[in-house]
Amino acid sequence: MYGSRPTSPQQDQGSYGQFTFPVMQRATLEPTAVASVATALLGPVAVFLGVLARTRIKRNRRRSMALAWTGIGLGSLFTIAWVLTTVVLAGNGTIDRLTESPQAGDVATARTVGASNVAVGNCIEFLPPGEQVGEVQLVPCAQSHIAQAISSHELTGDFPGADAVAEEALATCEAAVSALESDGVPESGLTAWYLAPTEEAWGQGTTAVLCLARGSTGPFDGDLLSG
Repeated sequence: MYGSRPTSPQQDQGSYGQFTFPVMQRATLEPTAVASVATALLGPVAVFLGVLARTRIKRNRRRSMALAWTGIGLGSLFTIAWVLTTVVLAGNGTIDRLTESPQAGDVATARTVGASNVAVGNCIEFLPPGEQVGEVQLVPCAQSHIAQAISSHELTGDFPGADAVAEEALATCEAAVSALESDGVPESGLTAWYLAPTEEAWGQGTTAVLCLARGSTGPFDGDLLSG
């Protein structure tokens, strides 16, 4: 009944308007820090790149220090792992077998070699009963051994099949043993034996048949080739 109070525009309390200020650009990522993590499997390379990244980050005011430390840590772990692996492989002879090559003639000391690395003149301590041979133990021919490699014969062409290779190897090695003039071991005491490549070995370039003179009644000693 007394009428209404005239309205007045409300004023914003504490409003100071809007201001702008410059935005700082984010520091550039240090590429060597990224490379350090990416090359962690290489061990020492990652450690070197991580240390280099720390220096460059401090000098150029770049970011990713944590990434550099990560690369150093991972690189150190893989370095230790590579060192331990190398020690183990060297200790069990794996590295020697990977780097070995055929050495013709008598050996000075006993050693284990892959079957594909047996050479003419090598004396073999024993032959495994299985059909496929992976490794054999070579010994000096003066020691007791079951067989000696007396000749090698290269086969050509495509792989003719396991039976065909075995048939040709047996015929070739029987002739080689028959022609052998043994010294101290009667010829009747020798049996023709051979190491022939499998299809897999043939595909890898091993195409030679190695003829062996094996003791018919058991091990014997002496070098059949040099007397």
